[in-house]
Amino acid sequence: FVGSGPVYDLKAESIGVTSVTLKWLNGSASDTYRIEVVNGTSGTPVKNVTFNDTKAEITELMPGTMYIFTVFAVAADNGTEGDGRAIDLYTRPSQVLDLKAESVGVTSVTLKWVANDSASDTYTYRIEVVNDTFVQNLTFSDTKAKITELMPGTLYNFTVSAVAADNETEGGRVPIDLYTKPSQVHDLKAESIGVTSVTLKWLVNGSASDTYRIEVVNGTSGTPVKNVTFNDTKAEITELM
Repeated sequence: FVGSGPVYDLKAESIGVTSVTLKWLNGSASDTYRIEVVNGTSGTPVKNVTFNDTKAEITELMPGTMYIFTVFAVAADNGTEGDGRAIDLYTRPSQVLDLKAESVGVTSVTLKWVANDSASDTYTYRIEVVNDTFVQNLTFSDTKAKITELMPGTLYNFTVSAVAADNETEGGRVPIDLYTKPSQVHDLKAESIGVTSVTLKWLVNGSASDTYRIEVVNGTSGTPVKNVTFNDTKAEITELM
């Protein structure tokens, strides 16, 4: 029987979280191809599937897991097979879940998230940090990460993705936008003191913030008096006793 020659040029056309689409060539085009799927970590056979084309989507796979796919051309007798052609591939990890800031500092942010895949203990995590002036890529081995050396009072876009054990196959990216805290003001003093008003002034390190909030409390009773907002590094607080 003809049509049982070996396949060649076997490659992944696309790789998903629970599926892989393979394509290949066969010089003596067969009517049927058998694909054997084996878990690459445990060596356990996963499935045998048959297709009538030189392209096949293999579904119902586990995320972030290595599989060995072996493609055989089957002759017209539905029994005679050519030599198998194998390819090792990882499926993509699932997107991380519940991404949030555990803490936000002046020059650092600590992020945490959840990864629920069965292969999660083999993952690393890639974090892309972006603002208007630079892009940084960082890698972490845990589902928590402290990103340091940031600028105070600055908006950053953090994007987190899981990476499979091959350190290459990446899951979908999950973004979060966060501001770092502004630096503390310093050299706070009274420029002038009146009967019912006080004018304060202060300095800031780095780029000045657009807004400053002043909380006023009665020093005798501890009673909050007012919260006022100003757009300068000087403020007159009025209507005092």
